[in-house]
Amino acid sequence: MEELVLVGLKYLGKEIDDVDTILLAKWNSQFPIDNFSLLGKKFNPIITSHHNNHIGTTYPANFENSLIVCADGGSEDGTTKFYLKKGNNINFLVDLDNTILTGKFYGTITQIVVNPDFIRAHDTYPGQTMGLAALGKFSQEIYDLIIRNRTEINKLHVNGCDHLHKILNISNNFDNIWLDQRRCDLAYTAQNIWCTEFLKKISEYKDVAENICLVGGCALNIILNTEIVNKGWFKNVYISPVSGDSGQSLGALLYHFPHIKCQYPYLGRSFGEIKNNEKLISMITKDLTDHKIIAWYQGPSEIGARALGHRSFLGLADSIEMRKKLSELVKKRQPFRPVAAILTEEFLPKFSEKAIPSSFMTFAPLIKESVKVKLPAITHFDGTSRLQTLKKEDNPDLHAILTEIGKQTGYPVLMNSSFNISGEVVVDTPEEAQQSFTSSLADVLYINGQRYEK
Repeated sequence: MEELVLVGLKYLGKEIDDVDTILLAKWNSQFPIDNFSLLGKKFNPIITSHHNNHIGTTYPANFENSLIVCADGGSEDGTTKFYLKKGNNINFLVDLDNTILTGKFYGTITQIVVNPDFIRAHDTYPGQTMGLAALGKFSQEIYDLIIRNRTEINKLHVNGCDHLHKILNISNNFDNIWLDQRRCDLAYTAQNIWCTEFLKKISEYKDVAENICLVGGCALNIILNTEIVNKGWFKNVYISPVSGDSGQSLGALLYHFPHIKCQYPYLGRSFGEIKNNEKLISMITKDLTDHKIIAWYQGPSEIGARALGHRSFLGLADSIEMRKKLSELVKKRQPFRPVAAILTEEFLPKFSEKAIPSSFMTFAPLIKESVKVKLPAITHFDGTSRLQTLKKEDNPDLHAILTEIGKQTGYPVLMNSSFNISGEVVVDTPEEAQQSFTSSLADVLYINGQRYEK
């Protein structure tokens, strides 16, 4: 932790003596609360609340009133609670810790169908369960088993889930999980149960505020998010790019100092900016239309779990072969995992059945039949696409590239996946970008507009 603080201070050109106030998480704190010191300096820290920290990540939405759904796998504040925000006041509404509307339930399902490792199943792999669900179908038999054993599923099984494998009649062989139809059906049925019950509970509170914000790790469930939009209950549905625990520190700052201005998502370190935009557009458009996979590095890194166009692998989405090249060969991922789309927001009405702006890749609407035919690489098995919509003011350089791709192909859309190989962290520095590119099967690297080949 101290090494991370040193990295931040060095980047800002500051010393620990320049720091006046420390906010300290009570949950899983690595430091003693009563006798706290950091880098040799003693502080009287402000002890933060896990749920309040999550709530703070919604403040950049600038909603005067909103229903806040906070749902995760657990903390000193429990798992799932609803809150009402009116002005600067946060009021507690309902405690749902004893329901299946928690990250515990979804994490245990992930532990059963994707990976038996407790930590990874609850922290890293729930997205794979969502991807696997698209290969499944509803099973009444599995539904009945889940409902009958819902209390046991909605627990933390640190020592494994072998007994639940037997109860649900699921193999404990995790090789090629996408070829196991019962496993896929379990993922789909569990997802269906969880989303249906969540929607039912949210509907009971749909009239308390005109906006809704989802926070906590469960806010990364793009299927639930999209269904909430489709219901039309709220004027706005907002999920920040750091709704999970990676947003705890920033959320704490925003909650305790709400006057701080925060403009998501490019809040990371920067090591230069793009220059000579016109030459760049010509070069990269040729590379893309030649069906090369581009390792793209630009300006400050994005914050949160998704690559949003500053640390991305990019490529045309016009064939299944391109998806396999990016996802399986370059990133070394399993074949069932979806590849996201990035497109100009202006093109959204022609892209999806419901025009849902998705600046932070938090929604996955059904896409139009014409798009499925032309862009199969970003079409998931269930006909949806996890997408990022890009406005010109969000990223003028990448927007210009998408626009030029649109002129040449008819579709200002590219595949977009995080700039990392499976099992590695997303690159941050130019040196990390060079190393990852060299070890991958990507064709070309761009660092702030400078082109590199192997």
